[in-house]
Amino acid sequence: MWAVRQQFPEAKMSLLSDKHPAQKYAQGADLLAGAGLFNEFLEYPVGRGAGASLSRPAQMIGLLATLRKKAFDALVYLAPSLRTPSQVERDRRFFLAGGIKKFIGMHGFPQFTEKKAGEPLPTLTGEAELLLARLAKDGVAVHPHKSPCYDLNLGQTEASEISKWMQELPSDDDRPWIGIGPGTKMPAKRWKTDRFAQAGSALIARHGVWPVVFGGAEDRAAGETLLRQWGCGYNAAGQLGLRASAAALKKCDLYLGNDTGTMHLAAAVGVKCAAIFSSRDYPGRWYPAGRGHKIFRTQIECEGCRLTECLERKNECIERITVEDVVAGCDVVLSEKFQRKSVLENRN
Repeated sequence: MWAVRQQFPEAKMSLLSDKHPAQKYAQGADLLAGAGLFNEFLEYPVGRGAGASLSRPAQMIGLLATLRKKAFDALVYLAPSLRTPSQVERDRRFFLAGGIKKFIGMHGFPQFTEKKAGEPLPTLTGEAELLLARLAKDGVAVHPHKSPCYDLNLGQTEASEISKWMQELPSDDDRPWIGIGPGTKMPAKRWKTDRFAQAGSALIARHGVWPVVFGGAEDRAAGETLLRQWGCGYNAAGQLGLRASAAALKKCDLYLGNDTGTMHLAAAVGVKCAAIFSSRDYPGRWYPAGRGHKIFRTQIECEGCRLTECLERKNECIERITVEDVVAGCDVVLSEKFQRKSVLENRN
């Protein structure tokens, strides 16, 4: 998105994204309003069931009318890289009907290697890099040796929200924060809460850290359970907006959690992640951006299943990830972080 904004600095840019009325998914505007990227946010509803199927044609006609009225000059197509050629063509025809003639990012989709029996899935380039490669094919300037921009333009508004939230909370005694993300909306990607409890207890004992649980309102109960077991920490799940959560994550020395949007938020604000992955997708594709992260993922014969819920094998791939391995990985990240802090303090 920043590559597009830098390519077209004077353009009026609108973000069009789906909205799931029956799901508690974060919307683009929740995170990106105020980031300096978009002038407006447009949504189209996506639902399931007979009622949603009946209403969808009318909703799509309404979206076409909106597109025509706004008379956009171009569409930047940031659909996922797994989109099939027929899906891409379907979308191209739809936006053509909406009056858009120029398309950016509809070429250069990668060919993914299918899973072969007895062989591991190949490790992929991250999804963001795949999207940038498509944009580059259509003339958007992408600098391969320049660090990508993840700036959310966080500032005083988010700081004030955090301060207000913390007013009634106990002191952290100036202990370093670590973010904990025990939730996920996809059961196949969930490492058990009791394992987070064990890992957190070990890190508190070893490093004297102050755990802060992040997530949505649906993760608040798990956060309360964790805090009771740890005897310390904050539960920010469902208490902070998305942008304030990003600002609070920035205060953390480490983020430990599942493969979720919260993990990507932590990486975007420069926090090293200890990220726990199921094997449902290609390795590498959704790893957190940046360097120095610890990734926990097992190679298993059924990897690449893309299941939302694993009923037959009961999340075997993620169950193989042990508390001991995760704590050891966190130890490395925290030790390096505290060592760098010590060096800086000595220099000052």
